[in-house]
Amino acid sequence: MISELEKRRKITDGLRVGIVGGSITACASAALLLRAGAKVSVFERSAGRLEDRGVGLAMKISTLEALAERDLIDPNTTPVPVWMRTFARPHSRTASTQAADTPWDVFWEQPVAFHANHWGVLFRHLRQRVPDNVYHSGSEVTGLRELPDKSIDLIFANGDQQNFDLVIFADGYESVGRRLLYPDTVTGATQYFLWRGMIDEWVLPIPAAYADTITFFGYQYGHGFVYYVPSPEHGSTPGKRRINWAFHETIAGKDIPGIKPDDDGYVRKGLRPGAASNAQIAYCRAMAREHFPPYFGDVVVATPQPFIQPVIEACVTRYTRGRICLIGDAATLSRPHIGGGAGKALDDVLALSDMLAEGDSLDDVLAAWDDARSAFGSEVFELGQSLGKHLVEATPDWDTMDQHTMDAWWQGVINKRSWFWVDEVKDKHPTLKNQSDTIAGGTHND
Repeated sequence: MISELEKRRKITDGLRVGIVGGSITACASAALLLRAGAKVSVFERSAGRLEDRGVGLAMKISTLEALAERDLIDPNTTPVPVWMRTFARPHSRTASTQAADTPWDVFWEQPVAFHANHWGVLFRHLRQRVPDNVYHSGSEVTGLRELPDKSIDLIFANGDQQNFDLVIFADGYESVGRRLLYPDTVTGATQYFLWRGMIDEWVLPIPAAYADTITFFGYQYGHGFVYYVPSPEHGSTPGKRRINWAFHETIAGKDIPGIKPDDDGYVRKGLRPGAASNAQIAYCRAMAREHFPPYFGDVVVATPQPFIQPVIEACVTRYTRGRICLIGDAATLSRPHIGGGAGKALDDVLALSDMLAEGDSLDDVLAAWDDARSAFGSEVFELGQSLGKHLVEATPDWDTMDQHTMDAWWQGVINKRSWFWVDEVKDKHPTLKNQSDTIAGGTHND
């Protein structure tokens, strides 16, 4: 006998959904909505292979577990767990006796809890869950029209139009949806950017004592960092992973080859992998050699094509208008210091999926989801700005810092906000599972 619950028609049954953007967030949304009975179309403006893009990323452990539980990624997908963040600096001459024991001088250790992943690996798994007849590459959305019946026409660059009951803009940091819905939203930038790159682990393995950490190297222009991420070919197999590295670079008062600020002194344009000139590569390598421990400099020198990631930020006040949603970076684009942009976007998706499954009214669900996720997005945005200020723009004198002063400094920076999600997996954390309270330097969870 069919129960009343089974008789109830779900919001998503037959719902016509247009998803603008075709990367991680879009594929996760499409897969979940298709399973819920919706009629989904995904529109990706690029005609290229997205799986060849991206580098390392950090993700909350619970988010990755939720993806596996919902069969959005294969159960044997094994990321690289990271349980500790260390801050280090090159050995000084007075500390030369330590050099034989460690490759650099560690002056702070802080428990963290995240899985390091590779954007391309994550995208490949999610894309496999979206049928090819649903995913339309080379389809650029340029406009929209909201109709009296609450449906939405999407307008394409070639002049075509398609009508949907729900539209989700998952089109990233250059979101067309954000521009169309909130044209007055300011897309901010900073006076610094990141040099980034990756190499294979077998080229220059991270010293064994730091294989399970993310190591930060503070210097006068911010910091660099290095950690392992899975390889697209070999996953997280030791010896076959990738080394993900980056360091910040401020533009003020410098002559960086081919990198010019705008009229306000901000860096808004990046440099894709493979586009760096010989002069730019030489400059990047020289900076790494001058300011960081020899190992880090060796890794940068071993990277054939470093690239540049600008630090761009934007935050809309509301995630929905009518039956149009902004999700992930399209809604809140925070500075990368938080290290959870992809995870936040996927949490947006999971929350919307759960609320649609449980709700009775599409409009009510969208309003409730908007309230929850836009509030969280604002918190993430503000935290990104605070971290950018303290970790790059107004850093302490790293050379004078030790475990005690860093603990006190960090508590002032974080100010009881959540970052790197230690408490939610405390029982699994190799450092914290036998302790009753988060040790100094840890984080607070909402």
